Amino acid sequence: MIPFFNYIKGYVRIRLKGGSPERFLNLCSNNNILIWQVVRIEDEYEMYLSLQAFRELKSIIRKTNVRIKVVERKGLPFFLYRYRKRKMFFAGIVICAVFVYILSLFVWQIEINGNYARTTDVLLRFLEANNVSHGMRKSEVNCEEIETMLRAEYNDIIWTSVKLKGTRLIIDVQENTDTSIENISAEEASDLYAQKEAIITEIVTRNGSPYVAKGDVVKAGDLLVGGALPITNDSDEIINYQYVAADADIYGKTIYEYEDSFDLKYKKHEDTGNVQKGLYLKIHEKSIFLGKKKIKFEHYHTLSDIRQLKFGENFYLPFSIGTVKVFEEKVQNSKYTKKEAELLAKKRLLKFLETLKEKGVQIQENNVTIDVDQNQCKVSGTITVIEKLGIRKKASIIQLDVDGKENEIDGETGDNY
Repeated sequence: MIPFFNYIKGYVRIRLKGGSPERFLNLCSNNNILIWQVVRIEDEYEMYLSLQAFRELKSIIRKTNVRIKVVERKGLPFFLYRYRKRKMFFAGIVICAVFVYILSLFVWQIEINGNYARTTDVLLRFLEANNVSHGMRKSEVNCEEIETMLRAEYNDIIWTSVKLKGTRLIIDVQENTDTSIENISAEEASDLYAQKEAIITEIVTRNGSPYVAKGDVVKAGDLLVGGALPITNDSDEIINYQYVAADADIYGKTIYEYEDSFDLKYKKHEDTGNVQKGLYLKIHEKSIFLGKKKIKFEHYHTLSDIRQLKFGENFYLPFSIGTVKVFEEKVQNSKYTKKEAELLAKKRLLKFLETLKEKGVQIQENNVTIDVDQNQCKVSGTITVIEKLGIRKKASIIQLDVDGKENEIDGETGDNY
């Protein structure tokens, strides 16, 4: 902070000539006059000292017979004096300071950490539906209320921490991978059902009653794990049911039908090397292109690099700025050769398989064939995979009548498990 305070008070760089410069330095020390960056240049000395200290040098100069030349003036007092007649300039500084202060009263960045089961966009949409969004006043942010709201909406979020730093709202969450729920009501219980035909390859049940085993063949809609646990007496007769949220890791071997086709004739795009540049400005939700309004190319593609402005780490502003490049393209009719078509078909198939892997699907077998004729490339076949099964539905409530017979009340469809 010392350089900052020196700038506020103002300081000068002086040069000593003649007399007794060594005695001058000693007298400055005896009178508690701070000097720094003393440099000797042949028989002369240069140094920095504050503006206030410079005004106290008269008696020391007389005693030492030195001559002083001011080499450099720095600091706020000299800046204000230099631009003292430019009233609009200082008015602009004041307006800018007020504007920045007003911006500091709002939230311009919401950061969510620790979420894995749900994307950040999903959580942001939920928060926005509950009046927590970019651009809200910081005085309206209730951190404890947001924490409670998230835990109440999502059962697997067991811990939350919400804090404000500058214009940034930071939300840290911790999710529970074990979603077992004890002592819940029948209305909160749930079952797991198969969403497609599959052969069960693995099942690990944490909560509920399993209805399938390894090697079983299931169809869409079959019950995999029930949320109703039977309670029996000493005679192994069912006297009641305890309800839980069914929870299990169930994997099954399923088959995906894969089909793809494309024409061999296509439009080939090549860059010509001509580029049109411009600036891109985003103010909160509104986007503005700061360049030539009319793009001079007939065929083109764009590339943008946008960043949100901020002061330091936590003071975000509602402005994003970046560059936009428009690249001219030359378009001409072309046609894939058989080898090129097969290579492109394999590339598209590989992209599809990578998409499956990102969802946690294990590829077991690939029986896909590529057929190229005069005009078109056709790809078809099956892909055998192992993937996680289970759609959560509201549990069927089982009621026992006076004769001990079971009557089921159907549950309701829920979310994918």
